[in-house]
Amino acid sequence: MKFYIATSLLRAKDHNIVRDALLDLGHTITYDWTTHGNVKCTTIENLKRVSQNELLGVKKADILVVLIPGRHGTHVELGAALASDKKIILLSQEEKYFVPCDDTNAFYHHPNCIHVVSSLSNLNPLFDAINNLHKEEALSNL
Repeated sequence: MKFYIATSLLRAKDHNIVRDALLDLGHTITYDWTTHGNVKCTTIENLKRVSQNELLGVKKADILVVLIPGRHGTHVELGAALASDKKIILLSQEEKYFVPCDDTNAFYHHPNCIHVVSSLSNLNPLFDAINNLHKEEALSNL
């Protein structure tokens, strides 16, 4: 399955933990924004190129994995995936982002979003969610 991971620049190490685990399972990343790091203070041309590459990564992905909490770009990528009718797995180490409170977001509750609460040291719940998406996709293709 092709995937893209959205999260804050501040969580690049977390991104890489999830990326490496999914790559080890044979999945393919569509774009790895951690390779270029923070580009906010580079050039306008570089910012344009990165924004296009990141949105193309979302577009090419079968699923978007969002590490919550994220920041501005994370939510842009979430919106792009929702607008493209992608399946989205929201991964958080805390349940609070998925219950009605100040920490949640209405878009986290869109029907295309799957909530997974798990530590980064045990990604089995994430793998289970991906496997369930595989099964649903296979059934819908019958």
